[in-house]
Amino acid sequence: MPREQVRHAPRFPRSLLCVVSNCAVLLLGAAPALSAPSVQSESGALDHNGTVTITGSGFGAKAVAAPLVWDNATSKSIHDKWSGAWPDALPGYNTQYYSPMRGIDPPHPRDTRYIAGAHAANTGANTGYAVTVFKAIPVPALPYYIYASWYQRADDQWHFGGDNNFKTFDYSEGGNPYAHGSWYTNYGPPNPGSTTDGAQWTLEAGTPLKNPDANGHNVWWGKAVNPMAGEWSKVEIMVKVTDQSDGYIHVYENGQKVVDYAGLTDDYGGSTRTIAVGGYARMQGYTTNWRYFDDVYVDTTLQHVVLADKPILSEATVIEAQVPTAWNDGSITATINLGRFTQGQTAYLIVVDATGTASAGLAVTAGGTAAMPSPPLGVAVQ
Repeated sequence: MPREQVRHAPRFPRSLLCVVSNCAVLLLGAAPALSAPSVQSESGALDHNGTVTITGSGFGAKAVAAPLVWDNATSKSIHDKWSGAWPDALPGYNTQYYSPMRGIDPPHPRDTRYIAGAHAANTGANTGYAVTVFKAIPVPALPYYIYASWYQRADDQWHFGGDNNFKTFDYSEGGNPYAHGSWYTNYGPPNPGSTTDGAQWTLEAGTPLKNPDANGHNVWWGKAVNPMAGEWSKVEIMVKVTDQSDGYIHVYENGQKVVDYAGLTDDYGGSTRTIAVGGYARMQGYTTNWRYFDDVYVDTTLQHVVLADKPILSEATVIEAQVPTAWNDGSITATINLGRFTQGQTAYLIVVDATGTASAGLAVTAGGTAAMPSPPLGVAVQ
């Protein structure tokens, strides 16, 4: 479903919504949502790394409350979180946790480290071709869903050239990125070709993505933030993984939809899939070509909780993933990630259910208690 629909309220007939919800029950362990989720109250101070309990209705059940991966660069080893990270055979440039270096600060002051690696050689997939972190999973029964979000940027001294191919997310058959069949999001070659050049999101088609897609759209999509232009951007992806024509890939950058693919998303064989953030880049063999990631969240359900800067999620431009530790239909416990929100700033607590439908935002105060007992007047969820 397009985010403009699911993050206000579904516009599909209720009968169809029930079908989607029931699929979520069978395949993701989530109870059917009879209506849009509703956040009614929050207890606990919204301090960074604090614990809050969110009460309401329509959240559905979530078999495993925590996401598949939450990585804000606080673990001892990157392998505590991931199946692998590339490069891993390029000493001095391997993808791992780093304190701020090369003049690059984390995307917000809540974090003191980030994930980084460099395309410093061109001798193999794990020695410079790709800078990525990835998680291999036993493939669930189709259809299933992926939600992922992360901050990303490239080095200020990036060396440009060739067609400037630059990939950002990969979904693969097998236990490694690009191992067998795969599709990925990337920036449209040959742009960006400089720190001031524009950029455009594209999808790699034909593996098994179709060009044009089920809606007749080609692989060239929306305007992108140039990752070499000196700023972090927040990327989110929502995928319906299926071997049928009703799949989708939705990508958002700083809250704005940039990819809206419709159609087949997985016709692979085998029993393993890999979800990867980051990926291949054309300009390998340059020690300045570092890539940086932070606050990486990956899960195999659309159910998640965020703090946003607007009460309607599709209008938000600052969206910070929260980390649930307990989840049932009427109550969620979560560890707070304030991210870019400053102490005392008003934010909106939003719950997204298994169909991708978002609640209206409950106004809260970063570092404080709930500012309002209910969503602000005039916010429609129907």
